[in-house]
Amino acid sequence: MYDPASPLLRVGDNFGNPPGPEAKARFAEDRLLDAVIWCEIMPGDTVTEADVMERFGLTRAAARAGLMRLGYDSWASPLARQGWQILPISGALIGQVLEARRFAEPSLASARLSAEARKELSDIGVIVATLSQRREESALMSFRHYVDRVDSLLLCAINPLTARHLRKLWHHSARITRFLEDEQGGQALHRDDIAELIEAVLAEDGDAITSLRLSLIEAQEKLFMRQLLKSEAPLSHRSGSIVSHRPTDAANHRRDL
Repeated sequence: MYDPASPLLRVGDNFGNPPGPEAKARFAEDRLLDAVIWCEIMPGDTVTEADVMERFGLTRAAARAGLMRLGYDSWASPLARQGWQILPISGALIGQVLEARRFAEPSLASARLSAEARKELSDIGVIVATLSQRREESALMSFRHYVDRVDSLLLCAINPLTARHLRKLWHHSARITRFLEDEQGGQALHRDDIAELIEAVLAEDGDAITSLRLSLIEAQEKLFMRQLLKSEAPLSHRSGSIVSHRPTDAANHRRDL
């Protein structure tokens, strides 16, 4: 479900003024990325400029720029005379994202927040302690918003180049999670680690931060595996090394005959 309060969206400036031309263009790019991450545009879907214009109320120039940005960041691929195909979710992609995160997330152990950020994080800790006990949709959305804010504060406190890479990995993980989880069926990821994470960050306990982040990756991997095992989608002939060699083996057998 799309969250209009997502930190991904940048609207206006810090003084409440309407967004200028550059901000409007960036808003269009962010809105499309948000739609991909929240699976408003489903993995593997093909979209055109006209689709995007109608669906999100964008001008042709904004739609084109947004789609090109998705392509530049590898979220979509151009298809000749068809539009853009949104990056499909595959087992290989899931494995690559999780592996990359296991390398990158320990960098969060070095996070040192400013006094202002520490105060905000402490306030968030009080709020999420209440929200974590509630399961209505509005409470879940608010909880996820604050979890996203915690992650944003962490990213702002580490090397900006590492933070940019890690943010993209988290975007991939969020999209995979929203695509695979089934809240009605009880198969949803709930961040029950967030209180401990906030405590560890405020205490500047790097070992605890690393341990909690790696545990989160393990929990996500288990959810992904459970949901993938329920999928009835057939594997392609390139899904495994044994299968991928069969056409060649078959051709050799025919020549032997």
